[in-house]
Amino acid sequence: MRISPGIYNRSFFRVDQGVGGKYGVTLIPKGCFAGVFGYPSCVNPIVLQIASGNAFFIGMGLTVVAFALRLWLDGRVWVSLLTVGWLAGISLVVLSATPMSFWLYGFWLGFCVVVRIAFIVRTTFQMRASTIIAFAFLSLSLCLAELPYRMMQRVTVFTNQPVFVLGDSLSAGIGARERVWPDVLGDLSRLKVINLARPGASVETALDQAGQIKAVNAVVLVEIGGNDLLGRTGSPVFYRQLDQLLGKLKKGNHRIVMFELPLLPFWNAFGRDQRVLAEKYGVTLIPKSCLVGVFGSKDATLDGLHLSQKGHNRLARAVFGWLRIEKPVGM
Repeated sequence: MRISPGIYNRSFFRVDQGVGGKYGVTLIPKGCFAGVFGYPSCVNPIVLQIASGNAFFIGMGLTVVAFALRLWLDGRVWVSLLTVGWLAGISLVVLSATPMSFWLYGFWLGFCVVVRIAFIVRTTFQMRASTIIAFAFLSLSLCLAELPYRMMQRVTVFTNQPVFVLGDSLSAGIGARERVWPDVLGDLSRLKVINLARPGASVETALDQAGQIKAVNAVVLVEIGGNDLLGRTGSPVFYRQLDQLLGKLKKGNHRIVMFELPLLPFWNAFGRDQRVLAEKYGVTLIPKSCLVGVFGSKDATLDGLHLSQKGHNRLARAVFGWLRIEKPVGM
């Protein structure tokens, strides 16, 4: 039996239409490759919490609560359970890949060690309580610093402004029959939405897409970087190419709105690159929880990586919710 990678089927035992059906080729679903390259073919809740950044807040809270309860619970069983609790909390914080400075990670983890030592050595209850209060204050401060990236101000778009979409197959689609989310967004908003996205695009090739924008003072939605994460692009190269892309768009005096990339463990650097450059060029970031929320919804993807029609509709509605559409002054 001949086997080749496929696109649409999720079963190993169905013969696809088109070329596969013509020659009797059994297609391996693309979701298989998704699992190999780091994304699951069937997105599970734990991965969603990590990719969305929720794991950071959950881990912080779990660690603080476990340490605080240790002040009053001394039984062997309780000590074991609470140890599992704070270890799980620390793991969630680290695995969340929150684009926080490494020195802040180190300082927080060092404080975890200090709290742990306070329970090992003979210290007074007041000393332990004071240490935990200080640790809780630090954890809360880090959560508050991250919180603004979970929210987004609505983007004002005038009815006579064109909206361009730069992106990869998430925006371009992988089938001729689907109505991709930029098209659906145009219908919902009644704006002129021009989709320049191309399957397989990276930040580097998105420069060519940006070159097709001849208008000025447009709104540009940037959904790019997924292929760079899954490929071999390192963070320094990613930063340099994204810097070139955003700089090119800024020269056209465009309002730039960029999707923050959902990150899996230890991909922190890519998220930091986006945030640093967003601040440099005044780019509005769409929180990564937006994309993750779509990926996590029922029947939203074909293979764990590409959107189904339901997924495109859901993403279009999410983006539409961030827009404030107004008529130009004088009209």
